Amino acid sequence: MKIRLLSGGVEVRGILLAAVVALGLSATTAAFACEGGSCVNGLAYEAFGPAPGTGSPLLAVFVHGDVSAGGPADYMYSYARQFAASRENVVAIALLRPGYYDRAGKRSDGSDNGRRDTFQSSSNRAVSGAIRELRRMYKARAVVALGHSGGAGTLGVIAGADPGLINGLVLASCPCDVPAWRASRGRGGGYASQSPVDYLSGIPRGTPIVAVTGSSDDNTHPELASNYVAKAQALGLNARLQLVGGGHGFSSGVGGAAVSALGGMAR
Repeated sequence: MKIRLLSGGVEVRGILLAAVVALGLSATTAAFACEGGSCVNGLAYEAFGPAPGTGSPLLAVFVHGDVSAGGPADYMYSYARQFAASRENVVAIALLRPGYYDRAGKRSDGSDNGRRDTFQSSSNRAVSGAIRELRRMYKARAVVALGHSGGAGTLGVIAGADPGLINGLVLASCPCDVPAWRASRGRGGGYASQSPVDYLSGIPRGTPIVAVTGSSDDNTHPELASNYVAKAQALGLNARLQLVGGGHGFSSGVGGAAVSALGGMAR
């Protein structure tokens, strides 16, 4: 391709410049697409346990946090694998939220929003739709779900916004009240993430809810979980708080307690 600038008789040649730019944009878009068999409602996932069509299993869904430092968001894979391996007729799903990827290169559609303000309505709807499709695909008799940090924020909203989709809920290191959480971190308004505490009234009574938080968590302080549980109990919900040693990270002690709580719901 030849591009001519007529002013002053100057000519600039660009070899297929527009085509190269277009190809670059196309490649970037393709890299962010969820493709292949392990993709549902645009989100990538790893499944452990019986294949679809094998009985009516319990579906256990694991959803990661923001991973704000960058890199793959597949730390829930090992927990999901162990969970399925130690139980009969349980399918464990480690789901990647919009825009996130694993170290094998699988990536979910959508944006991770710079790994800030990540559980807004569009992201939450994508996760909700994925869980619904997985439930139908596996003909699951019930769904229990565990979310960590931003993943807990997502699942806490979904449990009330889509009543009955999730039959048991574990919220680890949960930013359950977004305005209070942001204020505790010195941040003001200008966010779109939804607060799980605003969706409590939609959660069916009898749904077990366990909020697990590290006693030394300096990100999602224990008060966020304790206030959430108090409001849930005031509504007659089956909610309890579990404080454990450790900080915000899933491997700090929160993870083991959260997985154990999920196991108590896997019946």
